[in-house]
Amino acid sequence: MDYNELLKKYKLSGNEREHRKNLIDSLIRKISAVINDMSLNASPVLVGSSARGTSLKKSDIDIFIQFSSEYDKKQLESYGLDIGFKVIGDGVAKYAEHPYVSGFVDNIKVDIVPCYRMKIGERTRSSVDRTPLHTEFLNSVMNDEERDQAIILKLFLKRIGVYGSELRTEGFSGYVSELCIYYHKTFENFLRFVRESRGQLVIGPKFSEFDSPIILMDPVDSKRNAASAVSKKSLSILRIASSLYLENPEPDFIDLENVSNIEREILDRKTYLLLLELKRPDLIDDILYPQIELMKRNLASFAKREDFTLMNTFSSANEKTIQVLLELQTGSLPGVKIHVGPPADNPNAVKFYEKYKSDPLVLRGPYVKNNRIYVELKRDETDFKIILKSQLKNINFGHNLNFLKEKIRIYTSREKVLSSMVYHDFISVQEPPDLSSRKNLEKK
Repeated sequence: MDYNELLKKYKLSGNEREHRKNLIDSLIRKISAVINDMSLNASPVLVGSSARGTSLKKSDIDIFIQFSSEYDKKQLESYGLDIGFKVIGDGVAKYAEHPYVSGFVDNIKVDIVPCYRMKIGERTRSSVDRTPLHTEFLNSVMNDEERDQAIILKLFLKRIGVYGSELRTEGFSGYVSELCIYYHKTFENFLRFVRESRGQLVIGPKFSEFDSPIILMDPVDSKRNAASAVSKKSLSILRIASSLYLENPEPDFIDLENVSNIEREILDRKTYLLLLELKRPDLIDDILYPQIELMKRNLASFAKREDFTLMNTFSSANEKTIQVLLELQTGSLPGVKIHVGPPADNPNAVKFYEKYKSDPLVLRGPYVKNNRIYVELKRDETDFKIILKSQLKNINFGHNLNFLKEKIRIYTSREKVLSSMVYHDFISVQEPPDLSSRKNLEKK
């Protein structure tokens, strides 16, 4: 398959590479000058796809500042931010394992990240310390043709929504994508390998037992699974998409401009829909999204405890808003609840009987059915929305989202729910996207 047109479209042109190189050289010089002025034992190094020749148009520039181990963590973080802000005056501090500075220079996003200087085999003091070693390794083993194949794989992974190791995506990082090409040489070879695999996917040598969907030894740290961030869902999407693509391999199917969401006709599902909406806090995705997932899990558990049958939970978030959708079979329960007691041969059966024999909320019982004791109780409230509002303070949404509970908005009107961002995403979701027909690739 000839992917040259696709590469021309998404790979940096000669002029773009020259502009980017000049910008990177300028940033490195500025960082070095600031380090010298501060008399620090540190040095800047270009990392990521820009350093490895696998960047797409509009890719970020990542520059790490490698500090000597003589500095403690607080010093590294403080100096790292000072340097970053002196180089990117209007940058902003972002927070991952270490705070770092992010901003735009000549309309290109630049991240300046502190780390510790290390060699292969040395113990890391933070997870980002290996990153410069990743760049050194891949630059030493990959040729230009393999770099192009890595770009094609990245486009494909973006196309099917599994590119990026962030917790929002739980997919393939750029480094892992390039290691896949390092081991399988071409994009299509890798897809064939994935298509023919079963169960846990082992890329390269199987070096240890990991309870992960994919095992891929990090060449610079033989005890680390480089693909640990990839979820079972992302691997499953890749498996199905690989089979679909290999049945009809055409570059147009990888072209990001051909992506379109399938617009489903909004039909009445005859279910109960409830929308929770809250303002997004100023958090990076890797901190925010685990809390959204926790919120969804705990809402689901709450619904189950209250005897409601939950069909789906779904969430969407943009720069301003978080929305969570709950779909239940019904939003109202009967006025009676069957409460199951212990088996008759359990000593607690008598205690259960004594507790409920004169309870004013008992509508029927206690009685025995088969080998257990039962009682039927009156429900004080039967409407899910009212029950949820009364118990909202007791449901854990995560450290940062808990502070927003008082301002949370809850909607059940079909007009509001059906026109929401989250419902549109929920009803239109298709993973993997349709790679077998051009009909779904007509709109941008």
